[in-house]
Amino acid sequence: MHRKKKHIQTAIAVCSIEVKHASSEVQLTPAGRFRSVDGRPHDAPYWYIDNVIAAEIVRAAELKETPYIIDYEHQTLLSEQNGQPAPRAATFTQLEWREGVGLFAIDVQWTPRAKQFIESGEYGFISPVLPYVKGTGEIRGFLHAALTNTPAIDGMDEVAALAAKYNCKSQEDNIMDREILIAMLNLAADASDEDIKTALAILKQQASASEAHKTEITALKQSAFDPAKHIELSAFDEVKTELATLKQEKLQAEIEGLVEEGLADGRLLPGQKAWAEALGNTDIASLKSYLDNAEGIAALKHGQTGGKPPAEGDEVRLSDTEIAVCSQMGVSPEEYSKNKLEA
Repeated sequence: MHRKKKHIQTAIAVCSIEVKHASSEVQLTPAGRFRSVDGRPHDAPYWYIDNVIAAEIVRAAELKETPYIIDYEHQTLLSEQNGQPAPRAATFTQLEWREGVGLFAIDVQWTPRAKQFIESGEYGFISPVLPYVKGTGEIRGFLHAALTNTPAIDGMDEVAALAAKYNCKSQEDNIMDREILIAMLNLAADASDEDIKTALAILKQQASASEAHKTEITALKQSAFDPAKHIELSAFDEVKTELATLKQEKLQAEIEGLVEEGLADGRLLPGQKAWAEALGNTDIASLKSYLDNAEGIAALKHGQTGGKPPAEGDEVRLSDTEIAVCSQMGVSPEEYSKNKLEA
């Protein structure tokens, strides 16, 4: 449901309050009804602020992310016309209402130059710029302020017009901005200012935590793990030695198994045992490759007579070299023995 727009005409109040010291607390408005010494406002019987109005202005300051500015002679508004710079005299972020006295800035940070001007009496008044409702004079907010030398400076109406042009929003604009903020924060439509403030604080906390987490991760990525900083070096060396021993024992067991299998199926000759063991200790992958590609020798698998005693007078014992040659030439040991006997 859309809120019905109210047509509220606003104007800008520019008045002045005396300042004698460069204090961190500066009065911005009196309490209750007040007017300027030059007769303003002309479109309301007076300007007006009380504790209820001030509470809204204080809450708006709490939600504001950028500080308020105090400049010199409202130069921030006039710089576009006169081309002159607009140096800051001070900044502040917190407002406070003091019943029966008025609205105060309570954390004003003056520049050294501004302090000197005030303490020497070269500047003597604070001139706030305040939106108000035409007809009633009710103050609707606070925009910024300036150091000035007269309670009602010349060209005050022009400054007010410039302030309205550059800084003032109507009450309806403020309502719409609030609705947008509530929607962005995923709050209920009737969320209070305190709800909005709490949601913004949570978002800020989450953003800070996320940034800290990123920083921690980056630091961990950039730092190398140093065992000496986490465990005793002697314990670390002992574990290293145990692991190396276990690894070597496992390697030896694997080599012995490969050699035994090779000898059993004829892929290795007895005379090759020492060589195979040395190769395994040097490069076990090469030993595995050799055994994968070697052909077993039938005579070493089953015996040259198939397990039967050789016929009398037919027994010819072949040397390891002869058996290896038979394997390479594709000749069975039995055939070689027969040919050897016939020869």
